[in-house]
Amino acid sequence: MRRPFRFALLSSAAAICATAAYAEQTTGWPDVTPKWWTPPAGATQPSNEVAKPDAGTAKSDDSVAKSDTPASSAPPSDSNSAAILSAAELKLADKDFIGKFNKADVEALAEHFRGPGAKPLWTTSEGYNANAKAVASHLSKAADWGLDSAAFEMPALTSGALSADQQADAEARLTLMAMKYARFARGGRLNPSSLSRILDMDPPVKDAKDVVASLASSSNPAAYLIEQQPKHEQFQRLRQALLKLRGPAASDDEPVDEALKIKLPDSKAVIKVGAESDDIALLRKRLKVQADDASKDKVFDARLSEAVTAFQVEKGLKPSGQLNAQTRRALNSVGEPKKSSPQQSEQRIIVNMEKWRWMPENLGANYIMNNVPEFQTRYVKDGKELFKEKIIAGQPEWATPLFSSKMEFVIFNPSWGVPDGIKVRELMPRIKKASGGDSIFDFFDGGGGGGARVLKAYGLVAYKNGKVVDPNSINWNNTDIRSFSFTQPPGGQNPLGFVKFRFPNKHDVYMHDTTQRNLFAQSYRALSHGCMRIQNPRRLSEVILGEDKGWSPERVGQAISSSADITLDKPFPVHTTYFTAMVDDAGKVTTFGDLYGHDGKISAALGRTMSFDGGNSIETASTEADAGNDVIVTDDGTVITGKKAKKGKEAKTSAKKYAAPENLSDAVSGLLGN
Repeated sequence: MRRPFRFALLSSAAAICATAAYAEQTTGWPDVTPKWWTPPAGATQPSNEVAKPDAGTAKSDDSVAKSDTPASSAPPSDSNSAAILSAAELKLADKDFIGKFNKADVEALAEHFRGPGAKPLWTTSEGYNANAKAVASHLSKAADWGLDSAAFEMPALTSGALSADQQADAEARLTLMAMKYARFARGGRLNPSSLSRILDMDPPVKDAKDVVASLASSSNPAAYLIEQQPKHEQFQRLRQALLKLRGPAASDDEPVDEALKIKLPDSKAVIKVGAESDDIALLRKRLKVQADDASKDKVFDARLSEAVTAFQVEKGLKPSGQLNAQTRRALNSVGEPKKSSPQQSEQRIIVNMEKWRWMPENLGANYIMNNVPEFQTRYVKDGKELFKEKIIAGQPEWATPLFSSKMEFVIFNPSWGVPDGIKVRELMPRIKKASGGDSIFDFFDGGGGGGARVLKAYGLVAYKNGKVVDPNSINWNNTDIRSFSFTQPPGGQNPLGFVKFRFPNKHDVYMHDTTQRNLFAQSYRALSHGCMRIQNPRRLSEVILGEDKGWSPERVGQAISSSADITLDKPFPVHTTYFTAMVDDAGKVTTFGDLYGHDGKISAALGRTMSFDGGNSIETASTEADAGNDVIVTDDGTVITGKKAKKGKEAKTSAKKYAAPENLSDAVSGLLGN
């Protein structure tokens, strides 16, 4: 009996729609609600909580975001509501109407309109209700959350009675826009993997059916939309920094630390403890370290050397404790005006907010975060940092992928297995290069074949199906080298050092010790083949096994001596990230170089072509980003880039041809660089 009745209503609604005159309203948003989610002027204190409103506003933000009290009473019963929803459903079949909307959203909303108990959410014949006005007001301020307000196009919410067609249009359009906002808030604006295959992130976008059901059942849908924004502390801090950046300019009368005005003369001379120089008197004023004896103000003593070392560590410089040219430049640069433009600073924050949307909602009670552009790893428990240390990450041509996995194993004195990428791009070219001819057999006479020499130089053993194979028996020119396993046993030359931290993933990336500890003294540490090397792996082992098994440092030492492979009782998340802007407790934003060009690509995909080259004391790799290229974002968030990007076709981009190292020693260095 239900279907004939609905068809009758549908026909009635169609007739109403056919005769109703629809006029696009252009009067803008009515000022019916307080200014939401904007902190008081000059506010700088970052917070995990949603920003609070100015005192004296008509309605507090907390009442919008957290109150169980409906924003307005439920819409009055309208005998024509079924006809309105049927007319709204017809609009969802109109290609001109739905052309700019997400297909999954449209299908979910159409199903909702057909469902039992469905009612108009935003309108009655008397006009728009309070929930409609609240949602519209919030969408108009989407830019306060790092989104684009222009992406949410809706008819103006005029006062007074509405025609049946206006009601149907509002029910379809406003609901779809709210669904779009919910999707964008949770990272559905872009598909990360379409920007780069190493952006292996899975934004926590909610199912469209769940979103429309929540909007329909919520007494305060505007608050529901706000709840879709990430709760991560850094996201909230970045948002506060964005609002501050867009706020009133800082006063020129703000006090400036006099010490920052002191500039040391440019010089290549290296001043060590015990030396005497006029520059030392300036250095003391710059670092605020007085001499114990005023007569020795120009003498470089141990206390001043300690202060120099602390500064060098803070800036990622080699901690020599000596005054050298690099340290002079770093000291002089602190306090100088930022070179980046306000637009670049704002866009960098927006790009990093977008990357936080791609993160899992729950990072874990305890987790490791490897932030590649910062060259830092952190172990966090209950929001507190238990471990922080330098890391070495992948070179731009061997970029470290971005993904989340779970730490499952700590392996002491591991063997090293050569990853497929290194087999193809490093090992195979070396075998052929060492052979000196088209066939490796040309050099096996007398047991001195090129393949054997290369594997011996690396200390590698070749395996096929778990069995050791003689490299002299293989015609490598007709073989896929990836079908073989190559393993280096534990030892002083093993590139993994004494410990490997394994969190299984499709990229075959992990964290480990290294034999090249001297590289941690460099500020630029994009030096590996994708894996992450840790400066203090023993301490990380102690933290992980202390938390997981309650082991003491001494017990960990015993495991190291016994070459144990340890399976964790409670695997925990490992997040490998690419945040180029971080906000500290005081609200200060620190930036890092766009090492792999990801920020430039993300910015272009979001509609603003911009290059991000700089960062605080971190050099930037020379990479080819898509800055300056056309960018298309498809309906599902897929990004298409290229010099002349065309809708529906991905432009072909040229890649640099890989150049093999010239000699065997370079090949060994390349392999050991993992």
